[in-house]
Amino acid sequence: MSKNSHLNKSSAHRAEKKREKRTLKLIILCFICFILLVIVVAVLNIDKLSDSVEGIGRRSRNVAEAGFPLRLPGNTGYDINRFDSGFMLLTETYVYVHEQDGGQRYNKRHNYSEPNAAIASTRILVYDKNRDQFSFFGRNGLIYEKKTDERILYGAIGENNSAAIVYRSDVYANVLEIYDSDGDWRYRNRFLDENIMQVVFTSADNEIIVTTMGFNEGEVSAFVQKYDTTIEDEAGVWKTALPGSAMPLAVHIGRNNVFVLCDNGLFILDLNDGAVLDNHGYNGNLIDFAFSDNLVAILINDYAAGTVSLVSISDDDTQSRAVSAGALQAEILNGKIYLLEPSRIAVFDIGDIDGIAPEYMALNEEYSRFIHVGDEILLLGFNNVDKLLSDTEQHE
Repeated sequence: MSKNSHLNKSSAHRAEKKREKRTLKLIILCFICFILLVIVVAVLNIDKLSDSVEGIGRRSRNVAEAGFPLRLPGNTGYDINRFDSGFMLLTETYVYVHEQDGGQRYNKRHNYSEPNAAIASTRILVYDKNRDQFSFFGRNGLIYEKKTDERILYGAIGENNSAAIVYRSDVYANVLEIYDSDGDWRYRNRFLDENIMQVVFTSADNEIIVTTMGFNEGEVSAFVQKYDTTIEDEAGVWKTALPGSAMPLAVHIGRNNVFVLCDNGLFILDLNDGAVLDNHGYNGNLIDFAFSDNLVAILINDYAAGTVSLVSISDDDTQSRAVSAGALQAEILNGKIYLLEPSRIAVFDIGDIDGIAPEYMALNEEYSRFIHVGDEILLLGFNNVDKLLSDTEQHE
C-alpha cells in the first residue's frame, strides 16, 4: 500500500472524527437549549403549574399547623376574607393564605404603608393606598408585583383575574387602568372632573361598571357608567346620573341588573341600558351590607330613632326589624341572613325577617368579623381565628 493511500485514510479518519464531535456538540447544544426553553416556560407559567399540582403542595405542608383556634402573631389589625377553598388574612406586614382546616398554605411579607385587598375566587389583589405599588397573588404565592407612576387610590379585581387600578394624575381627577392576569396593561380611561368610587367587572370579560362622583347641572351628583374595555372611549356604553345627593358605597351585579348601594338608599339599574328600575331609600348610617343574586341585606344605625335595623330587599318584598344595638356584620348564605352580634350570631329566614324570631348561635368570646368557608363559619377575634362548633362538636 502506498504512502499516499495511508495518508488519505488517516485524513479521512480524522475528518470523520471531527464530524462526530461536531454532531455530538450540536446534540448537546440542542439539549441545553431545550432545557433552557422548558425553564423559561415554567418560570412564565409558574402559577398555572403550581395550581395543577396543588394537591401535592397541600399534602406536603405541615399538618401540625392545621386546626382551630388559629393563634395570630402579635395584636396587629387583621382582615379576613374567603379565598379559594380556604381563607386569607391581610396585616400591616403580611399576606397569609390558609386552608379550610386552618393549615397555612403560604405567607408573603409586603412593605406597604396602607395595604388594602380585593379578592376573587382564585386571585388576591393587594395594593398600597396612596402609594405606588400593587401585588397579585394566586393559590400558591406571588404572581407579579408592579409600580405605578402615580399614587393608587383604589383597586378592584374580576373573576377573569383582571385587576383595576385607580390613581391620581396631575391633569385628570382620576385615571383607571386594567391589567390582565399576567400583569400586562390592556386598558386605560381618564376622568377629567369625576372621582371614581367603585369599579366592578361584569361576567363578560370586556365590560366594567364604574361609579363616580361629579357634577350634574352644577350640582354634586353620583353617576353609574358602563364601559367596553376593548375600546378606549371615554364616553362609554351608557352613563346614568343617580337622583338626589346619593354617594355610592358598593356595587353588585346580578341577574342582568346593577345594584348600587348608596349612603341614602339602594338603586337598581338595568345592566344593558342603565335605566333606573327601582330605588329604596333609608335613613341612618350604614353599618354593613350583603348581596346575593336576588337579595340585599342592609344593616343600618338610625340615630334619630335610636335603633339598629336589618333591612332585606328582594324583587317583590322589603322587610325590616330592629336588631341588637351591637350588631356588626350581615351575610347571606343558603336562603338565610346571618347577623354577627357581640355574643352570638342571629340567623334569619330570608322570607320572614319581620316575622318569626331568629335562631341564635352562642359565641364564647367577642369577634369582629366572620366568614363562611364551605359549610363552616370562621370567626376573627383579637388575635385568633376560631371555628364555630356545631352542637355535636361542642358535646364531643
